[in-house]
Amino acid sequence: MYFLLTIICALMIATGQIFWKLGMKAIPFSFSLNTLIKFFLNGYILLGIFLYFTETFIWFWLLSREPVAKIYPLLSLSYVFVVFMARVFLKEKIAFTQEVGILFVIIGVSLIVKK
Repeated sequence: MYFLLTIICALMIATGQIFWKLGMKAIPFSFSLNTLIKFFLNGYILLGIFLYFTETFIWFWLLSREPVAKIYPLLSLSYVFVVFMARVFLKEKIAFTQEVGILFVIIGVSLIVKK
């Protein structure tokens, strides 16, 4: 059960990042009250905040039941999920070196969580 919930957390983190990117495409960034108001009126930003908020509570539940050294490495998969989602939903180009890096992350996570 911990494995599935930790993967869900990683997916929520990645999806939140994609929503924030989509939201930031619509809001020119500046350090102003006007920009802050636009942040909290933007649906994508709000969805990203909701996902992070929800993920945090799931994560707290996991931390209360599993060793952090066992579950935290799985969150590294959020990097993999973000790159994949950026390619699919944002049409971002992924360099070969990024693909190699993703492979290393997957191998590293596999080695760490393997019993």
